[in-house]
Amino acid sequence: MSTQANIREAVENLIVDFFYHLDTFGFEALVGCMAPDGEWHRQGKILRGHQMILAALAERGTDVRTAHLVTNFHIVSANATSAEARFYMVAYRYDGPISENEPAKLDLPFSIGLYSCRYARAGDSWTIADLRSELRFRR
Repeated sequence: MSTQANIREAVENLIVDFFYHLDTFGFEALVGCMAPDGEWHRQGKILRGHQMILAALAERGTDVRTAHLVTNFHIVSANATSAEARFYMVAYRYDGPISENEPAKLDLPFSIGLYSCRYARAGDSWTIADLRSELRFRR
């Protein structure tokens, strides 16, 4: 049986992994964090399932560098099969030519959103069932 602390650690690590894969163009690993029928409410669209998410991310240019920082992670509810969390995500974004060995120009954060995430237990691991945000600040 999972304790609240174990659940919190697992689902917080999962969302951190999700955004890490977004920032490093690891889109296959990103969808691996999602339930097969999971929903990601992104940029005014609802992306359902792995194929739709991958198709949307394929449109992302290679001349963008992002960093998504998850903070103030708070478990709203959790049990052995489902969990819900809220957190802030601070996004930095640079658009333009980038070099693998050079840092991108740093500016103020691009946005700060308040996220809601529902998780579902899948066997021995957790998946993201629903991810959505409410934009709080935008540059």
